[in-house]
Amino acid sequence: MKILVLTNLYPPHVLGGYEILCEQVCRLLQESGHTLHVLTSDHGLAPTEPKQEVANGISIDRALTLYVPFDKPAERCRQERSVLGKQNTKATQDAIRGFQPDVIFVWSMLRVTIAPAKAAEASGIPTVYTFNDENICSYQAAKFELSPRKAAAWLLDATMRQITLDGLRFPISTCISQRLKDNLLERGLPIQNSRVIYQGIPIERFPLKAEPGVIPPGQPARLLYAGQLHHYKGVHTILEAAKTLCERGVEFSIDLAGDGPAPYKAELKREADASGATVRFLGKQGHEAMPALYREHDIFLFPSIWPEPFGLTHLEAMASGLPVVSTAGGGQGEFLRDGENALVFKEADSDGLAAAILRLIENPDLRLKIALEGRRTVEQQFTLSDYVARLDGFLKEATGGRQ
Repeated sequence: MKILVLTNLYPPHVLGGYEILCEQVCRLLQESGHTLHVLTSDHGLAPTEPKQEVANGISIDRALTLYVPFDKPAERCRQERSVLGKQNTKATQDAIRGFQPDVIFVWSMLRVTIAPAKAAEASGIPTVYTFNDENICSYQAAKFELSPRKAAAWLLDATMRQITLDGLRFPISTCISQRLKDNLLERGLPIQNSRVIYQGIPIERFPLKAEPGVIPPGQPARLLYAGQLHHYKGVHTILEAAKTLCERGVEFSIDLAGDGPAPYKAELKREADASGATVRFLGKQGHEAMPALYREHDIFLFPSIWPEPFGLTHLEAMASGLPVVSTAGGGQGEFLRDGENALVFKEADSDGLAAAILRLIENPDLRLKIALEGRRTVEQQFTLSDYVARLDGFLKEATGGRQ
């Protein structure tokens, strides 16, 4: 089967885990006998670098263009989306004519205009979407409201339908969690028949640590957060909990791996200083550094206060043998079981987080139980190979069983 993949970014030019996952999925689909061509943006390329290459047997064409760079705030940018949409339409049509795919697989259209998806559906070739987050909704037309500014936005989108979701049917799609599907439906996306297919991780990259659940005698518990340093990630909740634990005389250290806006990082550093805890800001860590980082720690913390689409970092930590303490308001709540493979606390509840951390520090049997059950959860349900096998079957269904 010939698969054309449309996506905004593709390694080595990435923002985070979902671009890396896209490459991993493409590689395994290629290894299973399919032929892949990736059409993506030129983000990260120097002017002299070629836009076409072949990596791991996959042809990559970086002919698409972002309408606003990732180092700038996301805005409507209607004129830019209109102009670049025409270019991206042509690039997509050229790729379809040249590659002649059996199926088109749309991974992410974030900041690359909605034009490639429209060109894909207009081609008549089966078009399959995977929704990894809610960013597709950034292309929804503005709703009419009784204010001059919002009414003007509605009128602009009504006259520039080519830059909105207008006309797209999303005939075949998958969501990475039921929570994400529900959120997209609530926002008006017509995906009632979308199938939930949970993602997975390359578990072989995250071996179980030598002594899961064990905190060496006389050593403070080593706590880890890994992710973006944004307010909606709730990282401040960790530092509020840290202050409570310090006041109780608990010995521990915290490592925060990630990056984010300067004002929020400054706020976190002030809270860290005031907490009395030992807190290290590790900065953004490369994907290759994460397996060792997980194994160097004793407990993984994830305090997000927004409905996460899923939880790949949870799965990586669980595979590595770290007991996980997390909120469960998003897609991660569909595989976290409180007291079995994780401890769960409510969003923004620093006292609940502190209590869960203390419970783990004081109870080695519970640490071991949760660590081993977490690893078992990933082994049985969330490996990358199983995820790709489910995607493979879904893509074949979309083409009527074509191999």
